[in-house]
Amino acid sequence: MSEVWFFAYGWALDKSLLKKVIGECGEPRRAILRGYRLVFDVFSPSWRGGVANIVEDVDSVVYGAVYKIDLNQLERLDEAVGVPHIFSRRKVVVEVEGIGKVESVTYISTSGRGRWVKPSEQYLSAFLRGLKQLKYEDDVTQKIKKIAFGER
Repeated sequence: MSEVWFFAYGWALDKSLLKKVIGECGEPRRAILRGYRLVFDVFSPSWRGGVANIVEDVDSVVYGAVYKIDLNQLERLDEAVGVPHIFSRRKVVVEVEGIGKVESVTYISTSGRGRWVKPSEQYLSAFLRGLKQLKYEDDVTQKIKKIAFGER
């Protein structure tokens, strides 16, 4: 069965939550996406608040992780994030720790409001838990918190 790299950010960094959606997946590897910026501009009824999205910005990076997943798992992710009404798939090139540049699939909102939407405590906790699982440094966590609280 074919496999793809999936670049995760937001709630999908929490391996236990991702596993609930797509089943068993390999160990995540830290990765960064250059040329995009993290924003919270999508309202999610299920999270009862804003959720992470990425927008093109040549001077920015998004911290995340890649997972190797199969096409069935990718379809389950599509359903979970609301493809095509809320998010769409996008191919991006990410820099993966210990590997280098790889092409991966990620999600970008088709319904972003262009303005900050406050995330729920549960959503932000899942995001920060994922960063901790990946052993991201405190400065990265602080950057994410600032963005989540509507600062830049």
